[in-house]
Amino acid sequence: MHPPVFTEQTATDPEGAHRLLTAAYGEGRVRFDPGAEPVFAHRRRDLGEVRLDDVQYSFASQYDMDPLGSVLIMRVQDGELEFTDADGSRRLYRTGEVFLCAQPDLAYHAVSRTRHAQAVGLDLSLLERVTDEPAEEVVRRFGPGPLAPPRARHWQRTVDYLGDLLTDEEAVNSPLVLGEAARLLAAATVSAFTAEATETSSERTGSTEATVRRAVAFLEANPDLDLGIVEIAQATHVSIRTLQAAFRRHLDTTPMAYLRRVRLDRVRADLRAAEPGTGVTVTQVATRWGFGDPGRFSAYYRRAYGESPRATLHA
Repeated sequence: MHPPVFTEQTATDPEGAHRLLTAAYGEGRVRFDPGAEPVFAHRRRDLGEVRLDDVQYSFASQYDMDPLGSVLIMRVQDGELEFTDADGSRRLYRTGEVFLCAQPDLAYHAVSRTRHAQAVGLDLSLLERVTDEPAEEVVRRFGPGPLAPPRARHWQRTVDYLGDLLTDEEAVNSPLVLGEAARLLAAATVSAFTAEATETSSERTGSTEATVRRAVAFLEANPDLDLGIVEIAQATHVSIRTLQAAFRRHLDTTPMAYLRRVRLDRVRADLRAAEPGTGVTVTQVATRWGFGDPGRFSAYYRRAYGESPRATLHA
């Protein structure tokens, strides 16, 4: 993950629109409706493994695209998009619907009659870091068709949260904040597009207090690292689901919620140790420990300690 790179490009002729489309979404054939005067505007916020795109069109068009090699989630904001998968399955998506564009390793055909769309690209490597499975297998389980409205709303809130972070100068310079937000979006995508699984007997067997002790020791020793659930499970030598089951059973929480509390303790210690007149701010300390959203951070802090972080700093 790297600090966001912002690009904004506009094309007003077929060749330029084709060039921008294929540069953003891979090689393929693009056909514009006869007589169209295409205006294609593409705005991208690129973090490396995550890309947030805003796309606006003034034309109807058809696409025959090569495999993307990554996950591309689309949200129609105005108009409709028709996609035909490699197996011939055809689906029509309308304003407000969220869907997987195509499997990463399969070509697809699309007909666009939309004027405004949002596209979110995720590298397969990021999915692997939140699932500890081959990403192709994870995406293969993604359900077809548009997300159910409750799942689409939850997913969209996560996208909006990441987008808001990218407007915060301190947050975009914090590897902890960016890494946490990117993994949150990847996990939200996996959760939104797949059905929940039940706990297996092997996971119940591995969900021991010893598993929790190993994980807690690792988290207490390394809260300054950019950690996700995969790194914690690997350090504890169990699967992700076994680790999650162990924390639920013995601590009634999740590994990432426990890590958040450890980092809150570090924030509190730093606020208490701050010398008056040195210019230390709550935002600086919170960002250092991976908290990029001031509102959420303040709520977490007040719930944990019964006072505001500002009160701790000025005590």
